[in-house]
Amino acid sequence: MYGVVAGIAVVVAGLVFLGYRYRPWEFLRAVQRQPAAIVGQVSWEERGPTPEGENGFTPQGLTWVNDRLLFANSWQNDKSRVYRIDPESMEIEAHFDMPAGANHTSGLAWDGKYLWAVDYLTNFGYQIDLERSFAQQEASVVGSFDTTLRGTSAACFVTIEGKTLLAISDYMNSRRTIFVDYESAMADGTARNHIEFSYKNEGLSQGLEFDGRYLYEAENKLGNDVINKIDIQMLLDTGNSRDSTIYQYNAPHRGVEDLAWDGRSFWTSDELSFRFYRGGLR
Repeated sequence: MYGVVAGIAVVVAGLVFLGYRYRPWEFLRAVQRQPAAIVGQVSWEERGPTPEGENGFTPQGLTWVNDRLLFANSWQNDKSRVYRIDPESMEIEAHFDMPAGANHTSGLAWDGKYLWAVDYLTNFGYQIDLERSFAQQEASVVGSFDTTLRGTSAACFVTIEGKTLLAISDYMNSRRTIFVDYESAMADGTARNHIEFSYKNEGLSQGLEFDGRYLYEAENKLGNDVINKIDIQMLLDTGNSRDSTIYQYNAPHRGVEDLAWDGRSFWTSDELSFRFYRGGLR
């Protein structure tokens, strides 16, 4: 009898976990894989623990800046910290804290001059003076805007027909990824009326990156998570990520987060293993 009760308890605990992670109305969607996409080859190399992972502080945003990783974590939604990390030694070189309220900084992007961060709780995008922020260990915010999303997740810069836009994904709420004229959004304080394109994502978007030709989107799935390689022109034609995904790669673990491209390899982190990974996608 004890064994039966224990078994039931395990099943209930599993359902509670899945309900927390995927939400009941998204559970079945999270189970699905993309049958139309070709499974790509990928080899992942584990690169060490994420900062404060031993305390349960979850990995979030990631980007590549001047031969360094920029990484954000969430201190159990009490604050977010951004770190500069040497990709060879994986040692922390500097850090700063995000503004009050921006306690779940889920996406990072670099425009060549400023760091851009988006936050899951405030649903704002922030333009940040990077060196000043590291010097004072607090974010030096140049400006910000409302993303108009209510589950703001990842961000990256994408160039389409010669114009650079800020792509921002929504985690599970609207299931949309929007391409924003970020300069106009900054001027207005909101992305509303400045969304030039949007598409239907898979509903559990965790990471975005652009390698100059293809868009990559990391997604939570039941079992191993995935990274979708998306053809931009097909995306513009269809407005649907599933129809535009030409390769799908297995993520390194079950809690994939944001993506960074160093010009040769992709980087990511995982909120369940609390580790960094580097991989070559083919």
